[in-house]
Amino acid sequence: MKEATKWIVVSGLDGSGKTTLVDNLQKWLTEEKKLRVMRSRLPHDQHLVKDLLEESKNAYTDRMIFALDNRIFAEKYRKWCESNEYDIVLTQRGFLDSYVHGAVQGFSYSWISEFNRIADLPKCHVIIHMVAEAETAYQRIKDDPDADKFEYIEYIRKQEYETRRAYKAVCSQDVDMSFFKDCINIYVDTTQMTTEETFELVRKRLQEYDVFL
Repeated sequence: MKEATKWIVVSGLDGSGKTTLVDNLQKWLTEEKKLRVMRSRLPHDQHLVKDLLEESKNAYTDRMIFALDNRIFAEKYRKWCESNEYDIVLTQRGFLDSYVHGAVQGFSYSWISEFNRIADLPKCHVIIHMVAEAETAYQRIKDDPDADKFEYIEYIRKQEYETRRAYKAVCSQDVDMSFFKDCINIYVDTTQMTTEETFELVRKRLQEYDVFL
């Protein structure tokens, strides 16, 4: 795997502004930074997401589907890196989201690590942790015609708590989050921020960390 390819993950709460931030980052990276960007997302396989996930009525089955999807994405990511065609792989969500959603569904970080065999998967370089107050986040997405089965207020309240907890666990060097310890972690609470303010904050932080060197 060529070290020149950097993987930037925009992770976090539904309704926190992930899609818009990824749009803005992609435009900035390609048009201003003149970098070759592969944009993708997790869940990656649309058959798993659109068909199997909607059929699942069980939290364990959900975890199986997401674990499989993580491994499918990992194979794609390795091919992109080996091809040397891209400077940046930019994804909406990453492997950390399996920890957040798994925790909402009652699974421990250690169980999630073992179940996903996380050590086998590639590591990202940057995680942008997006969060907002649950009620604000829900108002932003409640009329989305493409909403998935997790996008309801009770779930989002739990997801907000687990998103914040996951960031703290990564930064505190929690042993069950050791896979993410070497990542650059950028935390953004968008509750009272515009999309422009969010992008400017993230852009500034990425440049401060010299991500593109």
